[in-house]
Amino acid sequence: MAYDATVALLTFNGDEYLDEVLKAVFSQKTSKKFEVLAIDSGSTDRTLEIIQKYSKIRLHQIPNSEFGHGKTRNLAMSMADSPFVLFLTQDAVPAHDRWLDCMLEPFFISDKVGCAFGKQIPRPHCFVTIKREVTSVFRSFGDSGSISLQRQTSLTDDMGVTNTYMSDANSAIRKSLHSEVPFRKVDYAEDQALGIDMLSKGYLKAYAPLGSVYHSHDYSPRKYYQRKFDEYVGLRKSTGITAAAGKRELTLGTIKSTLQDYIFLTQDSEMGWAEKTHDFFLAPFYNLGLRLAIRKAARDLKDVDIKRHSLEFNARNNIPRRSGKSVRH
Repeated sequence: MAYDATVALLTFNGDEYLDEVLKAVFSQKTSKKFEVLAIDSGSTDRTLEIIQKYSKIRLHQIPNSEFGHGKTRNLAMSMADSPFVLFLTQDAVPAHDRWLDCMLEPFFISDKVGCAFGKQIPRPHCFVTIKREVTSVFRSFGDSGSISLQRQTSLTDDMGVTNTYMSDANSAIRKSLHSEVPFRKVDYAEDQALGIDMLSKGYLKAYAPLGSVYHSHDYSPRKYYQRKFDEYVGLRKSTGITAAAGKRELTLGTIKSTLQDYIFLTQDSEMGWAEKTHDFFLAPFYNLGLRLAIRKAARDLKDVDIKRHSLEFNARNNIPRRSGKSVRH
């Protein structure tokens, strides 16, 4: 293979942060020889113009209709001319100039490491609910200076402690395993599904916190609700992961997480008083939106499951489907 690593970017109308991402990638201080592969799926903004500023980027273009989260990442894996593929989203900016080395380091600890994900740092001025969520998720994975290896064994299964988290916003994958453990061709959560599949095949998944990127979204309350609804529907369909959605969780969960936001605000030195005041008043709406999204996703999926089980029962027992009359206007 011609390179030690491939940095793969899947782009679509990503001109807001893309130039910043590429500057950070090409500023890496590393002895590794790496290529940058961009697969664009029909951008109509300045994305292609930005990519073409960098002569070293290998650009591959596909129609938007051909894009799929798992499908297109499988394409990137097959096109990579290196033993390791590092995935970044078009808005995930490497936080320092040793990001690439830090993301590759886990693979040299053991040949059993199949994939790794790095730390995500929320942008300084994103909304408090989102900022606290991102911070707390990655803090829960352990020491920010130590690599952790995650496995699936009968012991961890019995204890229920297997960590299935994986994110392609900032990840790395051993290419030699691609034929055995490809991305699933799913609409959402292809990264978490890959992490689960790696573990189930007996490989290790690593968390490399020093391989950090700046990554967070600036959602309005309505868009945050829709994003979370899509997220939980996708997670359930792709991985079977579910979340509590009862009335008690709707009320108490909203209150608890809002109070956590308020505590986070008092400790956040990056935000000014105007931002803190703004976020203070809107935090309950974000947290209520999150619980409503989880609840609606659970209900919708339950209805789908009931309908599917009913059709399967009817098919097994040769019960004909009920036909209805249609009226044409």
